[in-house]
Formats: sequence, C-alpha cells, structure tokens
Amino acid sequence: MAYAVFTRDVAADSAYLSALAPLGLEIVAMPLTRTEPPRDPGALTRALEAGGHAAILIASARGAAALIEAVSGARIRPTLPEVWAVGPATLRALVTGGIAALHPAAAHDGPALAHELIRERELAGLRVLVPRAEDGREEPMAILRAAGVTVDDVIVYRTVTAPQDDPALVRGRDLLLADAADLCVVFAPSQVTALTALVGPLAQRTTRFAAIGDTTAAVLHEAGVTNVAVATTPTPEGLANAIAAVYPPGR
Repeated sequence: MAYAVFTRDVAADSAYLSALAPLGLEIVAMPLTRTEPPRDPGALTRALEAGGHAAILIASARGAAALIEAVSGARIRPTLPEVWAVGPATLRALVTGGIAALHPAAAHDGPALAHELIRERELAGLRVLVPRAEDGREEPMAILRAAGVTVDDVIVYRTVTAPQDDPALVRGRDLLLADAADLCVVFAPSQVTALTALVGPLAQRTTRFAAIGDTTAAVLHEAGVTNVAVATTPTPEGLANAIAAVYPPGR
C-alpha cells in the first residue's frame, strides 16, 4: 500500500479521498494544527452591525464559516457589501451558507485576492472588512492599505499546534520517521514548523512533499525540501494534478 500523509484532518466524505484514489494512495490524516475560537468571539458580529464597509475580503474557508456564523448571530441580519472569496472552496462555503460572493479566477491566495479587489474596484478612502486568523498573513492588509484603503481586520479564529503526544499524530509520524510514506502533503505554512518539530529536519526525509499552494511550498523550501509538488489550484483536483506529475516515482 502507498501512503500519503496529510497534515490536516480528513473527513470520511472528503473530496481528497476520491481525488487521490486513482493514484492508489491511502490518505493518512495527521492533523498538526487545529483552529480555536478567537479571544473576542463577538468582534465580527459587532463589525458587521456597525457597517460602513465597501467590501469584505475572505481568504479562507474558516473565515467564510466565521462570517456565516456572525451574520446569523447578529441581532438584525446585516446588509452585506460585496464579499470577495479566495479559492473555490471558500466560495462554496459562503454560497452554501447563504452568502453571495465573488471569486476572481486569478485569486489563488490572500495577496492575489487583495490585488484583484483593488484592481476591480475604486476603494481608496473606503473601508474593507477582513476577517482573519490571529497568526494569519499580513500581506493582504498591507496591499489594501498601500492602495489607500482603511482596513478593519478582525480576528475570527486562532491556529494552535497539536501536542506531539496527540494519538491522532502517531500513525503519520511513524510512517514519516520510517520513510515509509510515499508523500507528505502540507496545507499551511504554520504546519511546516510543527512538522519539523515532530519528525526532525525535513531535508533528511526521503518522502516526497506536496503543498496546497505557493506560500506553503516556499516555507517547505526554506525548511530544506528541494522538490515540492504544488497544487495547480488549492482544491482536491488541483492537488491531485500536482501529485500525478511526480507520483509514481519516475514520472
């Protein structure tokens, strides 16, 4: 059996399972990080109730979930401005939650989405709401501010590292330490640090690595991984295409 260790949890009905099935890979979930509520759970709802935003920028599916929850928790359902989403998964999450959104095809990450937003809309002097992770990337806000936008960034979740003795990590860790995993797929830059702490220097592993996007791939390179297969889009299909280009070995 060939194994692909995922640095995240994988639901039984996950599209990743069906996307990688033709490659003959069994996915082993190793959730290195998890999300926790923000320190101020009501901040986003208050920002929505205050209003005055020309747009909302959503850079993750978790951010989409937070927006949906905040809208439903408002005393009076707020009238939302345009909502801009990064990636099809984030767009689907918003639409499923009853929030219409725009997804520019070129917006594959937060900075790209910010660039598309200021290219398509005249926002200088206006306010944009950015729900984000506590330790999330600063680039999208910096891009907007450089264009004269007033950014209201609201922390809507925190990413924390799982303890190294978490039973959910054991199988994936053992496969990686034994160099018995054919692939290790990493889904966020923060997971690279957690992965290194768990299995040691990544450059010493013979396992092939894949990344969900360019930013995560760059952090893997910084950690000493020479070759990284990068998903063509941050979706199960995009990841499968990237993996198919390098697996099985010899391609």
